[in-house]
Amino acid sequence: MKRGFKASAVRLALEIRSEFGLGPTGPFDPYAYFSTYGIPVVGISELEAGVSRMLSDQSRDKISGALIPLGFGFLVIDNDFHPMTRRRSTAAHECAHHALEHEFAASISAEQRACGLGKDQEAEADELAGELLIPSKSAKSHAVCMWSDDDVAEAYGVSVQFAEWRMNANGARKYARAVQRRRST
Repeated sequence: MKRGFKASAVRLALEIRSEFGLGPTGPFDPYAYFSTYGIPVVGISELEAGVSRMLSDQSRDKISGALIPLGFGFLVIDNDFHPMTRRRSTAAHECAHHALEHEFAASISAEQRACGLGKDQEAEADELAGELLIPSKSAKSHAVCMWSDDDVAEAYGVSVQFAEWRMNANGARKYARAVQRRRST
C-alpha cells in the first residue's frame, strides 16, 4: 500500500459517504452505491442454470463477489448464498476497487483472494471498504463509549469479525485505552 494511503482512504470514504447523505456514522449501503453508479448486481443464484450450478456447487464458499468490466461499465457478481453481513463487506470491497479506479480485467473476491489485482490494490480496496463501512472516527468514538464488537457489527450491518478487524486495525481500541488512562489520572 502506498505511503499515506490510509489518510487518503479516510478522506475519500467521507466524501463518498457524504454523497449518500451519511456523515461518519450510519451504515453505508454498497448496493445503493452500485445503483447510483449504474452498476448492475447479479446474484450467483440468478445466473443461468449451468453457470449457477457450477458456481454454487464448486465455489459457493470460495467466491465472495466479483467486479467485472462490461463494455464501458461494470457488473457485480454477488454470492447471494452468503449471509448479508459478509455480502456487504464484499460489496464494499468491490465499491472500493471502482471508486479507486483500479485498472484490471476482473476483480474477484475469493477465499484465497486470488483475483490477480496484486497485493497493493487489494490492501487499498480493503482499507477503503473498511472506511466506507466503519469510519475510523466512528470506531474511535464507539471504542471510547465501550461498544463491543457485537454492538459495532449490529450498528453497521457487518459481521462481528469485520467489526473486530476495524476496531483493532484503525487503532480505535488503543485510542480508547489511552483516553481512559488520561481520564483516570
